[in-house]
Amino acid sequence: MRRRGSALLMNGVATVALVGTLSVGHSTGAAELHFAVEEVEGKRALWMPQEVVLHRSTELVDGLVFVLENPTDRTHAFAAYGLFEEVATAGGGVARKPLRVNVTSEDTVRVQISTAQFLGRTDAEIEEFPFFCPLHRGDAHVGGTIRVIP
Repeated sequence: MRRRGSALLMNGVATVALVGTLSVGHSTGAAELHFAVEEVEGKRALWMPQEVVLHRSTELVDGLVFVLENPTDRTHAFAAYGLFEEVATAGGGVARKPLRVNVTSEDTVRVQISTAQFLGRTDAEIEEFPFFCPLHRGDAHVGGTIRVIP
């Protein structure tokens, strides 16, 4: 019984953390998702929150921006397999590239995430995208998951 209470408390804390990290951006109307890297014992690192749920029908309609914060004293990277960053090209267009961004010590980076792969879909499929720091895999970086639901 005591374990169940702890699990419920942790789920509640996770939900509060999730709700607190997703907000609507002021200028573009895009949803903003905030991640911060934390270093824990043994040179391990993790991006928080570790689990995020995005609704395809609401949060991804007007665009998505990740805000990546690194308050630590070493550079970390944020990579999410299956997600893409939108970058401006020399000709004024927009290109997509796999999401992998370095965030230097005590820096914050804003990244425009491509939502093209999610728009116009009406299926009920849930998609999962793992994220982690590819620079510190050897340090046992703990990864997380972004879930996109209908």
